[in-house]
Amino acid sequence: MPALPSTASNMRSLFIVFANICLLRRGPELVPTLPWFVAAVAILNFAASFAVSNHLGASISAAALASSLLVTMATLAAVSWTALYLRGKDGRFPATITAMFGCDLILTVLVGVTMLAVGGVGTPVGQGVLALVGIWSIAINGFILHRAMEVSVWIGIVVAFGMALFAFMLSNAAVGPALAPTPQA
Repeated sequence: MPALPSTASNMRSLFIVFANICLLRRGPELVPTLPWFVAAVAILNFAASFAVSNHLGASISAAALASSLLVTMATLAAVSWTALYLRGKDGRFPATITAMFGCDLILTVLVGVTMLAVGGVGTPVGQGVLALVGIWSIAINGFILHRAMEVSVWIGIVVAFGMALFAFMLSNAAVGPALAPTPQA
């Protein structure tokens, strides 16, 4: 049983690393880059995003939602790697993408809990929270890119905004009319 406190302590330490990145205190260089850890964070982020989106009443099928999330995550990964490669920093990709997915995981859980507390996405408070979290998510990704690419924070934010917009467009293109509102009779 001595491994349990160590594991709990490690989980707490990892949460603190991601929380500090979300608060723009630390950069992605502190994130572990073991392949299994990168994969675990990506899978947990996907699962949490799927669960929260599905619970909040996404108006698309489970398959379309999963496709949309996978396209979004793959786009963020591909654009991040490309940006890092162009700056000669592609070795920083595992830490960068893990930081992005780990911070998104924290924000997703926060949104899920908040939506339960405020009555859902359809409320004015819920919509405000989603807008603020969306803006903060771009700021976090911009900060991560700023640190990873060694560029100004404003360039990181512009790149992060472009990535988010591009990922949204590709996700909508991949899912197609499934994202369009269904007409009510």
